[in-house]
Amino acid sequence: RDAQESRGLGDVYKRQMKYKSLIFSIILVSVTLLASWTVPALVQKMTDDSHSYPLMYYSARLKELCVIDFREHKNSFYDIHGNEYPRAQYDSLLPLLNYRQLAMEGQLPDSLEGQAIDVKILRSKQVMFRFRPVDVFSPQPAMGVLLEAMPKRGNLTLPGDYFRMDRELTFVDAQSNSVNRQKSEIFTKELIKKGFSFPVKAYWGNPTVRKPYEEGYFCLDSKGALFHLKMVNGRPFVKDTGIGSQLGIKWFVMSETSDKRFYGYLFGEKGEMGLLESTDEGGYRFLPFDIRPIDITKDEISILGNLLYWTVRVSDAEGMDCYGLDAVTLQSLSSYHQDRKRVLWDELSEWLFPFRLSPSSETSSFVNLYAGNLSSKGLAVSFFLALLTFFLCRNKVSLYRRILMALCVCAAGLSGIVALLFLPWNKYE
Repeated sequence: RDAQESRGLGDVYKRQMKYKSLIFSIILVSVTLLASWTVPALVQKMTDDSHSYPLMYYSARLKELCVIDFREHKNSFYDIHGNEYPRAQYDSLLPLLNYRQLAMEGQLPDSLEGQAIDVKILRSKQVMFRFRPVDVFSPQPAMGVLLEAMPKRGNLTLPGDYFRMDRELTFVDAQSNSVNRQKSEIFTKELIKKGFSFPVKAYWGNPTVRKPYEEGYFCLDSKGALFHLKMVNGRPFVKDTGIGSQLGIKWFVMSETSDKRFYGYLFGEKGEMGLLESTDEGGYRFLPFDIRPIDITKDEISILGNLLYWTVRVSDAEGMDCYGLDAVTLQSLSSYHQDRKRVLWDELSEWLFPFRLSPSSETSSFVNLYAGNLSSKGLAVSFFLALLTFFLCRNKVSLYRRILMALCVCAAGLSGIVALLFLPWNKYE
C-alpha cells in the first residue's frame, strides 16, 4: 500500500512538473514576443530623430536643383553645388514655384525661355504627384464607377451603377443591387472584340466627379496587354494601348490633368517609371523618366512639375535621390543624392535587436503583427547573450528551461533579456 501511494505521489509530481514546464514555456514566449515590440519601441522613442528631407526644386533661373530648408538655414537657400542665395531672392530665382506671390506683387515675368506665361497658363501646367508603398499594399476597390466621358450638360455625374471586372464586365444597379445584363453584355462583347483576354489582372481609374474630365479605366488583361476603357454617349470605347508589348506593367496611377497631356503614371516590372501619354494621332505612348529604377514596394515618390521643368524626388530607407527633368522629354538635367541621416537609434538597433515586432508598418496602413529590422550584428550579440544566459542559469533551472531561455534570448536579443527579468524566478527554481 505504501508503495502504491508513493507511485501515485510520484505520478502527481510528474504531472505537476509537466504542467509547470508548459506554463513556463507559454509565459516566457509570450513575454518575449511582447518585449520584442515594447522594448525596441521605447528605445526608438528615446534615441530616434526625424528623417525628413528638405524641399528640392529645379530653378528656371539658375538651371540647377535648389535645396530649400528654412528650418536649418533661415535666411538663405542654396543649390546642390553649395552656392548660397539670400532669402530675399527666393521668389525671383524660383518664379515657377512662387508665381502666385510674384503675380500678387506685380513682378511675374511675361515670359521664360521664350514662352509666354501668366497665372492661368502656369496653373494648367502645374503637376503635383505623390506615391507611397502603402498605396500598393492597401486593398483596391472591388468595384469601379464608369462615368459618361461626354456628358450632355458638361458636368460629370454618377451613373447610378457600378461595375466589377473579373471573368467578365458586370454592371450592378446601385439602388436595386441587380445586374444590368444588357449593359454588361454590350461592354463585355466589345472588350473581347477588341482583343481583351479575360480574366482581368488589374484595372485602374479615378472614380470621382471632382475632376475636369473623364478618361475611364485602364485594364490589364491576362496576357499583360493594357486596354483603355471608357463610356462615350452610353456606348463602350475600348482600345489596346500597345504599351503591354513594350514593358511588363506592374502598376498604374490615373491622373486626369488639366492640359490633357497624359493619362497617368505607369510603373514597369523592371523598375521603369514614366507617363502614359496621348499622341496627336489618338494613340498612346510610354515616356520614361530619366531616373534610377523604382521599387514600388519601398520607394516614396513626389513630383513637382511646371511649364518647363519637373522635379522628381525618390526616397527609401537608404536615402533620397532628386532629379531635375525637362518637362517635354523628361530627360535628366541635374541630379542630387542625399544619404539618410544616421542617428543613435540606427546604431543601437543594429547591435541590440536582431529583429523587432511592431503593430504598424511603413508599407501598410493596417494594424497587424509585422516583423522587421533583421540585423546580422544584432544576431551575433544575441548569440553571445544566449550562451551567457545558458551558463549563468545552470544552477537555477532545468536543462529544458535553460535551452528555451537561451533560444528566446538568441532570437530577441536585449528584448529577451528584459523578458527574463520579468519571470517569477522563485516559482521555477
